[in-house]
Amino acid sequence: MRIKVKTYIKTSIVLGILSFFLTLYINSYVSEKSSPYILEHDNMTVSCKTGLLLGTSNYLRSGAPNPYFTNRIDAATKLLKEHDIEFVIVSGDNNTNDYNEPKKMYQALVKQGVNKKNIVLDYAGFRTLDSVIRAKEVFGQDRFIIISQKFHIERAIFIARYHGIEAYGYAAEDVPFEKGYWVKYREVLARVKMMLDLYVLKTSPKFLGKEEKVGEE
Repeated sequence: MRIKVKTYIKTSIVLGILSFFLTLYINSYVSEKSSPYILEHDNMTVSCKTGLLLGTSNYLRSGAPNPYFTNRIDAATKLLKEHDIEFVIVSGDNNTNDYNEPKKMYQALVKQGVNKKNIVLDYAGFRTLDSVIRAKEVFGQDRFIIISQKFHIERAIFIARYHGIEAYGYAAEDVPFEKGYWVKYREVLARVKMMLDLYVLKTSPKFLGKEEKVGEE
């Protein structure tokens, strides 16, 4: 009995160590593959018809404004006003009547002076994978700039490039580590889940629906 217990403990330790290093490798690999497609703020070498703004809540659980949200809005506004993109798809979760990421992003962009005609709402961006694939399959965009924080757009670019989309990234200002460490931890696990979605489960968006052309009334 003791031998079985020792064997179980040793096996668990070995598997735990292997899982740890595999997770580190996956995270490093995703960053390495995506980094070349992240655009420099002061040297925009790429312009696209469309940007894809990835959603998040506009408020934290504490009730304070969410800096991730605010910084993404600022980044998208800058790209639009400097004509690096003509349209922006605001893609996020809309699971309940009280939680509507696309609507909040739309309102924030309009408040910044963005023309309503240049904003396209995607109410079914339940996950990053959904937002990226829907930009192509529903909105007909196979070349666009993804807008979010750097750690997030690395994963989004990886998904896009896997699906044959010519995606680039524009990094919004990040949040100090001490205020966003939990988000960073979740991102580490999200990249592992992404690999399973792409290479094992072949996961599709939760909902596609009819095509909606960007820039057409």
